[in-house]
Amino acid sequence: MKFNPLVSIVIPVFNGANYLREAIDSALAQTYENVEVLVINDGSNDDGATEEIALSYGEKIRYFHKKNGGVAAALNMGISEMRGEYFSWLSHDDLYSPEKIEKQINHLSNLKDKQDIVFSGWIIINEVGREINRILPLKRHEREKLESPLFPLINGMISGCNLLIHKNHFERVGKFNEDLPTTQDFDLWFRMMRGKSCRICEGVLHKTRIHNLQGSRVHSKAHVEENDVLWIKIMSDLSEEEKIQVSGSVQNFYSDVFMHLLKYSVCKKALKYARQYCKANRLSVFVYRALRLTKNKIKDWM
Repeated sequence: MKFNPLVSIVIPVFNGANYLREAIDSALAQTYENVEVLVINDGSNDDGATEEIALSYGEKIRYFHKKNGGVAAALNMGISEMRGEYFSWLSHDDLYSPEKIEKQINHLSNLKDKQDIVFSGWIIINEVGREINRILPLKRHEREKLESPLFPLINGMISGCNLLIHKNHFERVGKFNEDLPTTQDFDLWFRMMRGKSCRICEGVLHKTRIHNLQGSRVHSKAHVEENDVLWIKIMSDLSEEEKIQVSGSVQNFYSDVFMHLLKYSVCKKALKYARQYCKANRLSVFVYRALRLTKNKIKDWM
């Protein structure tokens, strides 16, 4: 029998008239036909512009309107309302390639465990859709590492919209934490992927848009504070065995986290936390070499 489960594409949106139509169109254009598209309007206050776009699709989508509560609350509503066996998140300002769901379902069909979490590569675009960068996990790491618990998450290979997730994972670890306005996704992936392997599906299957109206930029101070708490929690909660599994050794784990944060974030407290471990364990030469290379970025927290 052909593997043909229903997939629920959930699109949370708040004041998203700028990009919502493109996102819905990309969801409806999937070459895999057994999908449903849920649009969750998280209390938009744009004089009905977001709702008008969603309602224009009629029965092609399932539309829900709720009181504003943040993206985590909107996603949780989508999870509660979904009829599918698998969950796929599409941000209102992102785009799926037409074969996103089909390729990931085909990949799952060849796996023994149909509840494995599947992820893929993606493209980063700007506000007008111009390509900025490509994230190609298999070009950066070996498949064996990418399919090791937490490795892809810790090393920046996971984007919420590049995942395909079986509904049982929400029953196992819970849903998105609605108290985390900007890091609710990473927090959930950490809980989901801890002790569980993910499976990398080849291909660049979605585009994620970077623009000034994103929650992480609009609420940049809160985003940094949440990330500090999150990364310190990861470093403190993981056992030595888990750190070794991710990076080969505890020392490598802290240096890997340090370099990741140094390159991709401004999390001063988490950087200091990792730096203190490196210094205490004679990794100071490595750390200070990194500091010299990026001194302008971090001069204010040394």
